[in-house]
Amino acid sequence: MTTQASKTQATHLAIGQITPVDLADPAVTKSVENTVAALSRPQLPAILTIRTAIQQFLAAELVASGFVHPPIYMLSGCTDPLNHQTFPARLNYYGSEVSVTQSLILQKILMVMLSPVERVFWASPNIRMEMGVTAKGYKYAAEFTQVDFEKKNATMAEMIGFIGGLIQRLHDHLNRHHADCLRKVRGSLLPTLTKPLASHDLVQVKSEHGLGSDDEAEHFLSSRAGGRPFMITNLKREAYDCLDQASGKFLNYDVVYPATGQNPHPVECLSGAERTRSLPDLQERMLELGYPMEYFAPFFAICEAHEQGTSDITCAGGGFGIERLTYALLGLEDIHQVYPFPRPTEGSIAI
Repeated sequence: MTTQASKTQATHLAIGQITPVDLADPAVTKSVENTVAALSRPQLPAILTIRTAIQQFLAAELVASGFVHPPIYMLSGCTDPLNHQTFPARLNYYGSEVSVTQSLILQKILMVMLSPVERVFWASPNIRMEMGVTAKGYKYAAEFTQVDFEKKNATMAEMIGFIGGLIQRLHDHLNRHHADCLRKVRGSLLPTLTKPLASHDLVQVKSEHGLGSDDEAEHFLSSRAGGRPFMITNLKREAYDCLDQASGKFLNYDVVYPATGQNPHPVECLSGAERTRSLPDLQERMLELGYPMEYFAPFFAICEAHEQGTSDITCAGGGFGIERLTYALLGLEDIHQVYPFPRPTEGSIAI
């Protein structure tokens, strides 16, 4: 029989294996100071009220639209591939090495492909340690919450309309129920959105205006948006974003908020896509981008083993970054102002 003393000893030994932070380290000292300052901000209650309202509203809207929320999975045998460099976040999980979930895109696809569930969403924590983001630390957070949704047989056009409606109703909801918080932090109510979000083809915008990068295109469009959010489509990025052979365009979309308030930067707060249309196409795209296919073998093995398995992928969806959206709507100078316990993308964590 396990005694209370042995339980205490086991817990003590487990904690004792963790290397503590070095309080003599100047970076840790600075992190302690940043945490004290963050917890003391007078605007913090209003910021967190808006953040809470955003997540609650989006989740309620998705539930009302027939989406279901499975349990959250923070550890994965394989996780979102992400077509850019991130530090590997791996840990030992009961003797197996697993990944900390960067996002649940692969799980979303499996749910609507292989289960009877046709609409799924997660409001889940994500850990994504981006590389080389020092110049853009104002908008990156290594830990964030994403409201991530997917619908079977959905198309890009359907999702763009659905997402635009969500954002329109979100503005109305926040203006109606949280006007005091908006005025306290942002200085004004949110713009009323009466028309569909403007949509811009990224390749076309860059070509027509001689812009060399996606960031330049975002700033260009932001300066002409009249303070209203807009969509950018046809971005070359993830393997699971459909490349339509007929048009030669990627069937994906971002929602971008223009610079406002203390924030001089446009903010991408949702990304989504109609998915690559078959497993062979997805494998081909992964190989093209140089993904280590053995890492993603469990995803394809589940598809092959399932009795209802099919090589077709017919779904679309997207994901709102809740902290990004809060930061964008309130016009904050830095995304880390949303965090009571700072989580810098690169640096030390005190607690």
